[in-house]
Amino acid sequence: MILERLEDYWNWEKLIQHSQTIEELTPFEKERVKRAFQFLREELGEEFLKDAFSEGHPICDYIRNLAPWTRRWIIWFAEALNELKNQENYSSLLNRIKDKGKFEEGVSILEASFKFSKAGFKIIIDPTIEISNVKRIPDLKLIDKDTGEELFVEISQMGPSEIEEQVHQTMEAITDILWRSIPFIHYCGRIYKTLSKRHLNEVVKKVEETVEKVKRDNSFHELSIKDVIEIGIAPEGDKETLEKWASDRGFHVGEFIGPPFDVNEILRTKRKIKEEQRQLPQEYPNIVIIKNNDLFFRIRDIRKTISELEEEVYEYPHLLFVIVSAEYLGETQDTSFMKDQHVYLEGSKIKLIVEQHIILFNRFCQYKISPSVIAKIYNSFKNY
Repeated sequence: MILERLEDYWNWEKLIQHSQTIEELTPFEKERVKRAFQFLREELGEEFLKDAFSEGHPICDYIRNLAPWTRRWIIWFAEALNELKNQENYSSLLNRIKDKGKFEEGVSILEASFKFSKAGFKIIIDPTIEISNVKRIPDLKLIDKDTGEELFVEISQMGPSEIEEQVHQTMEAITDILWRSIPFIHYCGRIYKTLSKRHLNEVVKKVEETVEKVKRDNSFHELSIKDVIEIGIAPEGDKETLEKWASDRGFHVGEFIGPPFDVNEILRTKRKIKEEQRQLPQEYPNIVIIKNNDLFFRIRDIRKTISELEEEVYEYPHLLFVIVSAEYLGETQDTSFMKDQHVYLEGSKIKLIVEQHIILFNRFCQYKISPSVIAKIYNSFKNY
């Protein structure tokens, strides 16, 4: 075993050696991942991974996960950085990548920059521009190499809604008690609503007391508070009782269902468009890119979603495109369709990483842009 100890995971040579043993990678992929690690070692520094593991840098999730898709992601990551290495203000992007708190932001900018660069644009990262006598720094400036036309790009990543965060906090407070007790107990149940902090603390104590009863009596116990929580807990020796209890209620052992919530992701995305367009100059055509996985997860009709979002885009004459994107682990067939001048694209970025894009073209943009530039922007997101 090449990677036996924690310190092996920040040893560049051992990471390279291990990548050569992954059977699912082709010989060509093994060579590419070898070169990727060598490039990252030089670009990020010999001690980068050691420091990253020490501080809990997000890149460590890709390093310690040894699944083949993570090594394909490493290939993509290194090749994207290499593509941008000679672009203006590249060091600003690299600093984001190295920063634990700015890594996700940096990767979002890297993704967009890589796409635009491959399509034929010169990239300027963090350009300075004056908006209403105030200096602002959009994420990117694009210059078409053939026509010299200039565009600015603002990139934003939407997190979960406030409601979703509250649901997550409620769930986490309770499931943490259960997970800390595994493998000593089995459980299932449901929490029926999001709880305030004081109420949640009270319920957490009752769940802890129930867990202690199960351990003390070595038998099944339940906690039921009307319209709040219903949970059954049992030790291994009394799992059968829990299974019967679960069957009567339509639950499954090991499953704990959270409270329902409804978030209007289309409305949230519209608000984000309004917010981000303010960061861009009125004197140029602009692009806003919004990453919102929840939008694609919750909508059922993409054409209807496009129809609703386009009206927000049309409000701003200095916007040329708004692109809403998502990314998830899985497999898909390449899919695309047009609705009027807008485009939906879905395809694999790398094997097991799928990208989705809604590309909204603003036909009311006040600036005349050459068809070749518009085509390049569309093509930036077609090339998986």
